Amino acid sequence: MKIVKDVKYMAEIDKAIELYEKTFDDSFPTIPVLRDKSKIEVMEIINKCISEGKDVYDMGYLSLDNDSIY
Repeated sequence: MKIVKDVKYMAEIDKAIELYEKTFDDSFPTIPVLRDKSKIEVMEIINKCISEGKDVYDMGYLSLDNDSIY
C-alpha cells in the first residue's frame, strides 16, 4: 500500500519539520533538501541537526547559496 506509506511518511516528516522549526526558530529549507534527498535521508538530516543543536547550514548539508554540499 504505497499510498498509506506515503501518508505515514508525510505525517512523520511534518512532525520532524515542526520540531526542527521550533528548535531553531527558523523554517526548514524543504525545497533544496527534499529535492535532492531520499525520504530516509531527510529524516536522518533533521534528526541529526536537532540532536547536534545545529541547523542544516551549520551541519554542512547546505551552504548559504543553497548548493548542496552533503
